[in-house]
Amino acid sequence: MRFRNIFQNPMTRVLRDLSAARRRRTLWVHVGAVVMAMAGLSGCGDSQPASGSAGPAEGTVAESDASPQNVLELRAVGMRFEGPHQIPAGWVTIRFENLSNMVHFALIDRLPPGVTPKEMASEVAAKFQRGMDLIAAGETESAMQVFGTFPEWFGDVVFLGGPGLLSGGETAEATVFLEPGEYMLECYIKTNGVFHSYNPQPGELGMVHGLSVIGPAVSAAEPDANFTLAISSEGFKSVEGELRPGRNMIRAVFQDQKVYANFVRHDVHVLRIDEDTDLDAVGAWMDWSRPDGFETPAPAVFVGGLNEMPAGNTAYFSVDLAPGRYAFIAEVPSPAENGFLLPFTVKD
Repeated sequence: MRFRNIFQNPMTRVLRDLSAARRRRTLWVHVGAVVMAMAGLSGCGDSQPASGSAGPAEGTVAESDASPQNVLELRAVGMRFEGPHQIPAGWVTIRFENLSNMVHFALIDRLPPGVTPKEMASEVAAKFQRGMDLIAAGETESAMQVFGTFPEWFGDVVFLGGPGLLSGGETAEATVFLEPGEYMLECYIKTNGVFHSYNPQPGELGMVHGLSVIGPAVSAAEPDANFTLAISSEGFKSVEGELRPGRNMIRAVFQDQKVYANFVRHDVHVLRIDEDTDLDAVGAWMDWSRPDGFETPAPAVFVGGLNEMPAGNTAYFSVDLAPGRYAFIAEVPSPAENGFLLPFTVKD
């Protein structure tokens, strides 16, 4: 894509710095896991270690009469989230209802110890907005310099899925395993060039939602899936099952991960293909680093999905599908060229 090639070289330097931070994060994650094992032990709101897990670790589920479901009811109203700020650890289902007239998503960020949503807003969201403003003005090199000033702890933020792109009036679910800690949900769709996660009003947060995950973990069951999708740097691959009319529970297996030129890693979203849907336009829109990328209104109807997760993780998302044409797509530059556009048909 032309835009990607313009800033590939400076972006590479930034990614190199972030990669070093992530390597440091990985080391501390392993150290933290050892310490926890020895002791017996991740629109607003506001600290424990460890990255996303591929599932519950042995001994983390409480032996109790806990409910078999652990559901967080989350709503998007305008450009803010509404919902509880605390939920038990374990398998957590986020039921996301978009009551707005625009597309939203809810990315789960596990915050490093001591970092709050306010610090994410001032040290990360504000810099992304400044960089985006510079890109829109054609000052790409200056934008890359801004992106190079993220705090070192930003490399320790762990992205753990959450409900994917969802158009207004739609409802979908994402189920992930969350360990105790401090998290934040965010949506960085843009309107008039401004990220929803950024609020230009001093002291005001954007479309973010603080979430405390408390232990011990409840015994909520891992969902039963009727379809399994493998996600890797080679793209999407249907593993087993079939998609049918009505509610579908999809198991998403993140076989590996990589950072793409727009800072993100691969994920999965589901869009409906109507007669006037332009898949090339949708593919271009999926790159937030384009001035018109992730800008409202969206060029298609999105019905759910799952945001990025570390390699080795498995999570679930549900979508309600009427008979028709759909596609899996990822938030990466040039998704079709990189194997991240997979059309499918749901038959009567």
